[in-house]
Amino acid sequence: MEELRVQSANHNYPIYVGQQIRKQATKLISLEKYSQIVIMTDDHVEKLYLQDLLNDLQQYLQVHVFVIPSGEQSKSLTVYEDVQKFLLNNKLDRSSVIIALGGGVVGDLAGFVAATYMRGISFIQMPSTLLAQDSSIGGKVGINLDHTKNIIGSFYPPDYVIYDTEMLETLDLQQLRSGFAEMIKHGFISDQNFLSQLRQHMTDQIDTKSKDFNELLIQSLKIKKNIIEIDEQESHIRRYLNFGHTLGHAIEVTSDETLTHGECVMVGMLFALYLSKKRYQTKSELLTAEFIEWIKRLNYSLDLVSEQDISNLVTKMLNDKKNKDQQINFVLLKDIGEPVIQPLSKREVENHLYEFIDFIKDV
Repeated sequence: MEELRVQSANHNYPIYVGQQIRKQATKLISLEKYSQIVIMTDDHVEKLYLQDLLNDLQQYLQVHVFVIPSGEQSKSLTVYEDVQKFLLNNKLDRSSVIIALGGGVVGDLAGFVAATYMRGISFIQMPSTLLAQDSSIGGKVGINLDHTKNIIGSFYPPDYVIYDTEMLETLDLQQLRSGFAEMIKHGFISDQNFLSQLRQHMTDQIDTKSKDFNELLIQSLKIKKNIIEIDEQESHIRRYLNFGHTLGHAIEVTSDETLTHGECVMVGMLFALYLSKKRYQTKSELLTAEFIEWIKRLNYSLDLVSEQDISNLVTKMLNDKKNKDQQINFVLLKDIGEPVIQPLSKREVENHLYEFIDFIKDV
């Protein structure tokens, strides 16, 4: 088992990474400071891993379970209210703890509930997906409103992150691609060597059982950890973690959940690389034929944006919470490891999207 520690402004917390550690939660968590436990999970993860956690925890504390429908639609005010009522009706006090067992949706919702119930109770992240390796650390929690992602939320760090990598073995290829896109993002914004290692070791497939994958995962977590320790509240360099997310979020919310977060972010990164190539004289070629061929081998779809989508996508991007003065903020790269924030007008974004669509058709 590997252990990392995150230095948060509120408190420091550990990230445990290892096989089958969901079955050893009581050895990792200081249960004496909690009065009751609520496990929040979704109806998919419930069938796979809930009982393992119950078997361990129920020996020591009273455990309640709240199950949400899987999918982004659960990050809503309605479900948020349902969970708050559940906590109230079961007399959860300020010494209670919520354990988020699941992917990013479960973690975001559970964290926001914890941040606001009785003005804040503890919560623990227990991610079950590759995508959640990114979202489970850093304390960003929240819900969606009116097809706008994470527009209601807070910064609220967990007490623990317990990442059982055995749970990755039940993910389908689409979910693996979704999480792996965030690892690629970490390489682009921070570390060319890490990006090269991803391409070298995951040449034709995302193999979570390979001997190299665990080390790549730890490196990815360290990149995220180092950034949030410097800028937890996203006032400067943490904003670079939004590389690919401006367009990516817009594609995601207009797809009616037929596409995963990471698949949309991958196209968002391609667009950001395309803009970077046009804007800056980079030292190295960013959007290479070799890179595009690699992500094609990993079965990422590149044609998620069509000309008839552009108006709707730009409208969604204008609602992004990272914008200012009706300019759409993009994270671009002057080079690998040299991200910058670049505001663009609505007209500029529309024109570049038309050009980008033509570019993608030819690759």
